[in-house]
Amino acid sequence: MESIYLIQHGKAFDEKIDPERSLTPEGISETTAIALHLAKINVSVDVIVHSGKKRALQTAEILAKHLGVKSVKAIEGLNPNDDPSLIAGRLSELGDRVMIVGHLPHLSKLASLLITGNPNTQLIKFRYSGVVKLSLTNGQWVIEWYITPELIKY
Repeated sequence: MESIYLIQHGKAFDEKIDPERSLTPEGISETTAIALHLAKINVSVDVIVHSGKKRALQTAEILAKHLGVKSVKAIEGLNPNDDPSLIAGRLSELGDRVMIVGHLPHLSKLASLLITGNPNTQLIKFRYSGVVKLSLTNGQWVIEWYITPELIKY
């Protein structure tokens, strides 16, 4: 395992409007912009994993399309309130370069757990379609960069 990309799903419809919580047009647009930017800076991943929820699947599919990733799969342990240690313990099984599309508060807790060992230390304020790259350096996960849709508009 050399790097992981943690991305919060794109903006989705409220459950009252769409019980499956599909991505909104804005969510699709912002996720596409992020995917195009990641392709432009030559991000390469072996696999994109997601929670299986529709909004995460749609986000993963947009990313896969623009990054040329063939392997997109739903896995257990990525739901909003899942224990982040479950996926942290399985990272090496997923590949060297993995993109995880998930939800809050899980993503925030996973990032904090990997970097500090404490899932309750909030280090990153995730945003819809925002992506953080973590790299493994001398046995320690570090934040390499964080990109949001707002940052790539300029």
